[in-house]
Amino acid sequence: MTVRLEQRPIKKKPFKPRLDRFAHIQPKGSWEIPRKAFHLSIGFLVLYFYKHGYDSSDIYPALVAFLSVVLVTEALRFSSHSFNVLYCKVMGPLMRKSEVATRINGVAYYLAGCIFALYVFPKDIGAISIVYLSWADPLASIGGRLWGKYTFRYGNKSLAGTLSAITVGTLVTYYFFSEFLTESYDPVSSGIPLYALALYGGLVAGLSEALGDSAGLDDNLIIPVLSSILLWTPLVLLEL
Repeated sequence: MTVRLEQRPIKKKPFKPRLDRFAHIQPKGSWEIPRKAFHLSIGFLVLYFYKHGYDSSDIYPALVAFLSVVLVTEALRFSSHSFNVLYCKVMGPLMRKSEVATRINGVAYYLAGCIFALYVFPKDIGAISIVYLSWADPLASIGGRLWGKYTFRYGNKSLAGTLSAITVGTLVTYYFFSEFLTESYDPVSSGIPLYALALYGGLVAGLSEALGDSAGLDDNLIIPVLSSILLWTPLVLLEL
């Protein structure tokens, strides 16, 4: 006698799409408003500290401590997926998609560039180079997004973005050296007229911003470092 076993159809569970835990992080090509707003705010903070007489030695030790915390946090999030999810949930508005899994957060480069500029160079040169980073970089991005399609492009940069950085750098340089007493430049005794220094500062800001991504480097590190070197050379080294 043969017994036949009835096979019951296997019920498949309905497919549920996996939720993207990083959906709140703005994708490449977005305006990145929170990130740019944070960027811009640093410049005002630098000018406040400079106006109220803070010395570089008052600032960079705190930045070193902050950088140490950031680097430890980066190591933790790259070694622990759950920690990375929590970190990105909190810091997501200030991050890019490329920084979620494989790339170090731009804050680390930002802090490293600021520390280098403040520790190695005179206070005024370090301060203005950080303002270039804070203002010229995000406004170059905005200018590139608005008008880049009408101008020449090189890598991820455009002539429109570079011209925006030059304009911002020129205005910042003129304001900074006309408003504050500085150790590296005196508009009365220097052989460089203020308008010429302002134009040079604009070119410095535009060049350092353009070289970042084009050379495969991070803007947050390149802009303050290169700007400090290019300002220090004529004003301090050559004593012009």
